[in-house]
Amino acid sequence: MWLTASTFGNTVYQTPSKSIKNRDKSAVFVCTHNIASYFQMMWYKQTHGTLELKLMGYLNSETDQIETEFKDKIDLKGNGRRNGTLTIEDLTEDDSAVYFCAAYDTVL
Repeated sequence: MWLTASTFGNTVYQTPSKSIKNRDKSAVFVCTHNIASYFQMMWYKQTHGTLELKLMGYLNSETDQIETEFKDKIDLKGNGRRNGTLTIEDLTEDDSAVYFCAAYDTVL
């Protein structure tokens, strides 16, 4: 299973940058930033051969939200202010993809 992490912007960091895992295992990606005004962290999946980014879920200082398609597949921990963790459970071939985290601020 080949999983790749990527980042949006120069001040948002995601580790590990690459991960190879066996089927039925889990993969963990960590996203961090130090931008005081950013309080949301989004996680996206890009399947090989497509340009589409699927929103998997997001973290903010008060809650996490996982999209329906990924409810039984992923777990999100942390907050959008500094760090967050994406865990992908029970890996299958369909999980081979590039995973992106993006941190940003929102004006309400």
